[in-house]
Amino acid sequence: MKNDFVFLSNLLGKTSQIEFKISQGNPNLDAFYKPQLLEFNDTFIGSLIALDTLPDECISKSGIVKARKQFLEAVKYAVDKLEVKVILLAASTKRLFGKEIELKVNWEGQLDDDGFTLRELYPYVIFTNGDNGTANVLDMEVESILQADNIIPECADSCGSMNDSHQCSGSVIINGLGLLGTNSLLHLIENNYCDNQVIVISNHTKELTEIIGNRKVKVYSHINEIKDHCCLGENNHVKMIVNCTHHPTQMISANSISHIKNGKPLHVIDVAVPYGFPEEEYGKCSNVIRQDGGNAYVEHGLEYFFNPEICGLTENVIYGCFAETMCLAAYLKENPNKKEYVNGFDFFNVNKKTKDFVKGLFINYGIGISPKPYNYMKQEPEDKILKYREIQEIV
Repeated sequence: MKNDFVFLSNLLGKTSQIEFKISQGNPNLDAFYKPQLLEFNDTFIGSLIALDTLPDECISKSGIVKARKQFLEAVKYAVDKLEVKVILLAASTKRLFGKEIELKVNWEGQLDDDGFTLRELYPYVIFTNGDNGTANVLDMEVESILQADNIIPECADSCGSMNDSHQCSGSVIINGLGLLGTNSLLHLIENNYCDNQVIVISNHTKELTEIIGNRKVKVYSHINEIKDHCCLGENNHVKMIVNCTHHPTQMISANSISHIKNGKPLHVIDVAVPYGFPEEEYGKCSNVIRQDGGNAYVEHGLEYFFNPEICGLTENVIYGCFAETMCLAAYLKENPNKKEYVNGFDFFNVNKKTKDFVKGLFINYGIGISPKPYNYMKQEPEDKILKYREIQEIV
């Protein structure tokens, strides 16, 4: 069956690998499992093609080479057999071929100056990592919590003359400073949240000065290192964590939560896949609301022809990067003369031009966020959310 778009992704973990092998048997060419079909608006057909690679394998040199080789086999299949026009490099595959998919490789997945880039190999295919789609969804989710938890940029003009009596309406921790973490940081700065309302957790801060200029945003290498931050006092406290990493050294735990929460209510958006706030750690916490982050909601028109839970999704819910790819393919199918126009966008970095274009696609195709956020693919009971809100009003 001809496809309009394909999502290429590594597996979520060992359990996911077992589930794929039970349901589908061994992967084709020891590389990828058979396509899992989905449909959008009864018109646009796509597939998820899972590589037989685990997230941890994409860290080591040998694992990266293995994943590249599998990816190339899957791309060849998608182009030759499915005639696909738009391909997503999802999850850990997004950096296999460089930040701009500029690395030259050979068919064995090894770096090779005499090799080819993905764009050279398939010049008529649009490749994306989908982060502009995820960034748009994350912006919507962050704004929803800022409003619900009454975190407002009320002290933006008084930060330079702060004293012990100064009070903020609450602060936000951004855990991880990759593309999505940086996007959330800029979103808060552009909306005039003060330096004392924004805390960055990251070991990679080389480009931070360029991002924040003269702002005095506090940066720590781990949540547990936060000491005397303005918003950790009796009246001012962290109200939200935007988690954008599942790096082993930056995982959110019950211990790190207790370090900053001091019994106060806390809301966590976890955009990392696999999760950066494990379910067993969340279960040890009290008065914490967590939600899966970066997941788009499609009220009508999305139909899976497989169990979406196998890739961490559920009915009406699709990853923001998947949603970008799906809408991009729909736009190109409806506007085939716009191919050169679309080629003018940078789909491998979160940037205003591309982000605004994708935002327009989301509006046009009815992509938003769930009215009731999901937590580990399940919706939180209404009474738990109401209790959380009641406690928040008291403190």
